[in-house]
Amino acid sequence: MVRVEDRGEGKFDTLTKALQLASYTIQITDNPKVFRPEHAKSTERIVYLARDIYHRTRVANDIRLDGPDARENLLERRRQQNIAIAECDHLLSEIQVAKKIFHLHTKRIKCWGEKIETAKAYLRKWRDSDASRFTKKR
Repeated sequence: MVRVEDRGEGKFDTLTKALQLASYTIQITDNPKVFRPEHAKSTERIVYLARDIYHRTRVANDIRLDGPDARENLLERRRQQNIAIAECDHLLSEIQVAKKIFHLHTKRIKCWGEKIETAKAYLRKWRDSDASRFTKKR
């Protein structure tokens, strides 16, 4: 058995990071004392963005890059990855607004932002890996 700290990155790490981000977002926004009901639409937008990042990551992961449609599939997978990356940026913007509206602590924003940046970095690395793997096949 390999210790966790000795393991390399696996193919499900991006999915795991996206799921952790979505779960964390849902968990912290579920506090009505902080995320007040009168700003429910802002809270919903934040949760939807985090869930969409996870969903797009899953959709991209399900797209196969072999067979006769490999090129078209790569383009669709890349499109899903790019949208998820853009949604990470959008989510970062939303939590900056939320910091002001809900008076969130800087420590919470820092932790949340790190989760977003980590998911975004994994998505980029995965996208770049797909691109280099596909160009090697040609």
